[in-house]
Amino acid sequence: MLMPGDNTDRLHPHFSTTSSNSQISVLELKRLLFDIVDSRAEVCVRFRLIGEMWQINHYRIVTITEPGVILENEFDSKPSVVPNINNVMQFELDRSFRQYQPHFHYSVVPG
Repeated sequence: MLMPGDNTDRLHPHFSTTSSNSQISVLELKRLLFDIVDSRAEVCVRFRLIGEMWQINHYRIVTITEPGVILENEFDSKPSVVPNINNVMQFELDRSFRQYQPHFHYSVVPG
């Protein structure tokens, strides 16, 4: 049983971020996106890209490519493309997934 303050890294070896740590690497973000798709979780995401404002809506992940991500608006099914995941500076999920909390702004550290 986990107690408050316990390290949740041992719950899933691919993730090293807890809700108290709001920064993750680009590689961790990509792993998170693959994990959401692979688990068929009903989790949508929205991004803030370098030099841009937040996406207005949350999007379902359609496909993850080598450089980026193809998304679908959950309200009107319009596609959206993030051509390069390295340009993501922040993201949030609409539902809790693993140790990630909903509507919390996580920063993506380049690298």
